[in-house]
Amino acid sequence: MRSLILLFILFLGCRSTHSQVSIVTFKLSNKDLKSGAKITIRGNVAPLSWEADYLLNDEDGDGTYEATIQFNTSRKLVNYKFLFDGYYELEGNNNRMIELKDSPQVKDHIINEFNYYDEDQISKLRYTKEEIQEDLDVLKRALTSIHPNLYKYITKSDLDADFQTLRKEILLDPTQKNVYKYVSKFASNIKCSHTFTNPWNQVNDIEYGIYHQPDKVPFTFIRTENRLFIDKNASDDPRLQEGLEIISINGIKTNQILKQLLTYITSDGDNYDKRLERLTMNGDEKYALFDIFYALEFGSSDIFSVELKDHQNNTSFVTDVSSMSKTKRSKILNERYDSLAQKFEDGWQFQLLDDRVALLEIRSFAVFNKGFDWKEFLDNVFIQLNKNKIEHFIIDIRRNEGGDDLVGEYILKRIIQKQVKVDGLDLFTSYRKIPEDIRPYINTWSKAPYNWSYKVKKKDERRYQFRSIFAYKGKVYSPQQDGYRGKTYLLTGAQNSSATHTMATYVKQHNLATIIGQKTGGNQRGMNGGFMFFLKLPNCRVELDIPVIESRTQNWSEELPNGGIVPDVVVKKRIDQIINGVDAELEATLKIIRGNIY
Repeated sequence: MRSLILLFILFLGCRSTHSQVSIVTFKLSNKDLKSGAKITIRGNVAPLSWEADYLLNDEDGDGTYEATIQFNTSRKLVNYKFLFDGYYELEGNNNRMIELKDSPQVKDHIINEFNYYDEDQISKLRYTKEEIQEDLDVLKRALTSIHPNLYKYITKSDLDADFQTLRKEILLDPTQKNVYKYVSKFASNIKCSHTFTNPWNQVNDIEYGIYHQPDKVPFTFIRTENRLFIDKNASDDPRLQEGLEIISINGIKTNQILKQLLTYITSDGDNYDKRLERLTMNGDEKYALFDIFYALEFGSSDIFSVELKDHQNNTSFVTDVSSMSKTKRSKILNERYDSLAQKFEDGWQFQLLDDRVALLEIRSFAVFNKGFDWKEFLDNVFIQLNKNKIEHFIIDIRRNEGGDDLVGEYILKRIIQKQVKVDGLDLFTSYRKIPEDIRPYINTWSKAPYNWSYKVKKKDERRYQFRSIFAYKGKVYSPQQDGYRGKTYLLTGAQNSSATHTMATYVKQHNLATIIGQKTGGNQRGMNGGFMFFLKLPNCRVELDIPVIESRTQNWSEELPNGGIVPDVVVKKRIDQIINGVDAELEATLKIIRGNIY
């Protein structure tokens, strides 16, 4: 879906700059810390910085280092890490993160590990029948009031039936873990990729009770159709080599595992490949959905019995490997492999493959607040392309789910070689003003979506349409003087949704490049997004993202395909390519460039 965030900031002036004072006590304890170690913290919000240390002290000698820090800022999230004797903890892992609040907070930590609960702590997170009913009433009220196109892929009667099923499933064992599990499964039936239990927005109880548990598989994998193959190995068994096919885990066939896990994964409409792709693990993601939902569906394990097939030798074997936390797996993978992204900008790479061909890989368009000058990076790319008179330019967005549409637009404006007219978007929402009874349970980054007022007009029984002055207008683009004049290729895959689906859409519509790879995520019938409300259920505190705006191209019709953009050249990965580590899509592109028939 076309990202509307910056558009609405421009028109509506929606970002708040109000500062507040927030006090956080950071505590760090671990029996392995040597006596007298210098423990410090760095972060991205003053008085923390990434360049200077803020000291933690153990004044009472109990082995717990701590510092109480006062923040005076309009920012809501602080990214940070601890250092011991000058070395960063959690090397190769994401930064820690805390949401600033009005009231003082105490945050406990374990060095080099994210906190997690034991079974006794998890078992105490239980709710009464009345509390569950209140949460589900809030969920239903919020969804039916806010979601801009709730019944696009599900009927009202089916959704009502799903609510009844959800209630029965949770009440069988009303724990926080089960609320998260079954609400996630319920949300997937709506078939909206922006309606889900977003791992980035959950409370600490869910992080400690689910995400940070040491019950994760000690390897990552790549996928082709319903088959999984070892990518990177963090286990103690060196036989888990790249390219081995995973036949089963704990006696359950891989295709059956994927089939059951898909019931928790959402996509836009009937984009089956997108749901499968969301279960793939490459090792540098902060949250892997396979990690989260495997344990919820099949239970936690200390040991995984893994059946593997070596297609090169036509042999199979079974090995038992120990489970581990995602944090430990990432630490080991970063020690063993050098291909994992450590920083956001590591996902932006440009190289000249030879004197005729250049490759640009971008793994994320989510550039907001990253401290990375992406425009300067791209400007330099096009300077090098023209300076070196590169004939063939490959843009690889296969691992890029999306982010800011301005990035894709910035690139496309530099590769067009004819005048291009881009259609505008019609924008819809389901309300004029948020009902007062659900306001206590939702929040977002702006005041604007709480009350659209005159900005919308009644369209039909369930929808309001944004007046044309606030909609995204069509544009006409002309070739730029410093633009690229060679042949362009766009590598796509099922990961592409949101901004990268939009980019592929425009490339396909206007023949701006040859698209090579697999069908994108997203949906040609339109998607939901723009502003998001973050719904926090009042008792169990499980969070659900709910999109606010439906966007449709002005030439929209029900006849559009119920799925993503199909490439000009569809590449199906062969088993021999997977086991030999061959990049199938890149190889196909280079064959086309060399004049060979793919």
